[in-house]
Amino acid sequence: MRAFIFDMDGVLADNSDHHVQAWTVFSRDYGRELTVDDIKQRLGYNNREYMRFILDREPTEIEVADATVRKEALYREIFSRHLNPPAGLIALLDAFKREVLTCGVATSAPADNVDFVLDGLNIRQYFKEIVDASHVNNCKPAPDSYLEAAKRLNVKTSECVVFEDAIAGVQSANAAGMKVIAITTTYPAEVLRKYGPDAIIESFTDLQQPCAARSIIEEAIGRPFII
Repeated sequence: MRAFIFDMDGVLADNSDHHVQAWTVFSRDYGRELTVDDIKQRLGYNNREYMRFILDREPTEIEVADATVRKEALYREIFSRHLNPPAGLIALLDAFKREVLTCGVATSAPADNVDFVLDGLNIRQYFKEIVDASHVNNCKPAPDSYLEAAKRLNVKTSECVVFEDAIAGVQSANAAGMKVIAITTTYPAEVLRKYGPDAIIESFTDLQQPCAARSIIEEAIGRPFII
C-alpha cells in the first residue's frame, strides 16, 4: 500500500501571503512589527513557535490559545475572499481517487483552519486521515506530523510521498523518511532545493506532463500515472 500525504497551507490552499498579513496585524498587539521574512521563515510552524518569536520567551497557554483564536480568525477573514483550489489540484485528487490511491493531510494548522479549507474547497472526501496541530506534541520541522499520518494510514514511512511548500515541512518529511515533492507557492525553487526535496514543481499542473515529480509518483505506485 502506498500513500500520498499533503501539507495544507501553501499546498491545498495558496494562502501563505494571507497568513503573512494576519501575523503582521496580530503581532502589533504585542508591540512587534514583523517583516515578511520574519514570518516566512516560520511558515509551517505552529502558533506556539510563532509566539515564542513574537514574545522572545516561552508563551503561556493563554497566549498560545489567544493566537490560535484571534490570529487564525483574522487569517480566515482575510483569505475567505480568495479561497479557491490551486491550479491542477482537483485534477490530481481525482486521478488519485480514480486509481484508488490513499491520501492524507498532515498540517501544523489548527482544526478550525482545516475545516475552513477542506470544507470550503469541498475536498475533504479525498482524504482518508487528517492530522492537525492538536494531534502531535512537536510541530514541523520535527517528523511527528508525518509519522502520525503514516500510522493512521497504516503505511510504512518509506511508502509515503509528501507534497510540501515550506522549508520546515520539507525537513519534517525528510526526517520521517518520506519522499518529498516540493511546490514553489511559498519559496522559490532555488531556496527549496537547499533542503533536499526529491523533486520540485511550480504547480500541480506540472504533473500532467512527464517530469521528475510524476516519475516519483509512478515509481511509488508501480505503473504509469496519468492525470
